[in-house]
Amino acid sequence: MVTDTIPIAPYISYIPPSEEPLSANVVLMEGAQYLWLYDVGNAPEVAEIIRRSGKGVCAVLSHFHPDHIGNLSRLDCEEIYQCRNTFGYTHRGVVIGEDTFLEDGELRLHLFPVPSCHAKGSLALEVNETWCFLGDAAYATRKNGQAVYNTGLLIELIRRLEQVRATYLLMSHHDPFVQKREEVLDWLNEIAALRRPGEAFIPV
Repeated sequence: MVTDTIPIAPYISYIPPSEEPLSANVVLMEGAQYLWLYDVGNAPEVAEIIRRSGKGVCAVLSHFHPDHIGNLSRLDCEEIYQCRNTFGYTHRGVVIGEDTFLEDGELRLHLFPVPSCHAKGSLALEVNETWCFLGDAAYATRKNGQAVYNTGLLIELIRRLEQVRATYLLMSHHDPFVQKREEVLDWLNEIAALRRPGEAFIPV
């Protein structure tokens, strides 16, 4: 069951994830012109909450999994921003292949691709150099039934996140949603330290 929005900051809130149907966190950011979304979720109730704003909607999609993009067919988006792999599923909008900066009133948005073991072609969003939304980019993938990290991709992700100025990193499906950047980096570095010599994957 999807509940209503939960505030993060005066201009940012989110709709928590759900299990039935599987739907990721949806972040809502109030700009002067648009309501900006990070992911659109998959539950019909989420689309209804978004439509209540009455504003034009711009969506930033973290990656192509249905729990993150399923509601696109229920929303009328002014623009959609995504990496090329996600564009292969949406077939519309803008493809982001490098650091991209947008502004809307008090919102300063930094869109950038991030390496990910979980889904190729992940897109992060940093807002006002304080909040950085990662979707599922920091999670493992499955190989032969085992959750694993690709060592090279994990190290690239850590290096990229070390460059982020944001104080907080936010990962979909995680409770608490808001986490200190240093704590997330410590967690990822602990996983990287489990690597065995000569092995390309780290089981977790």
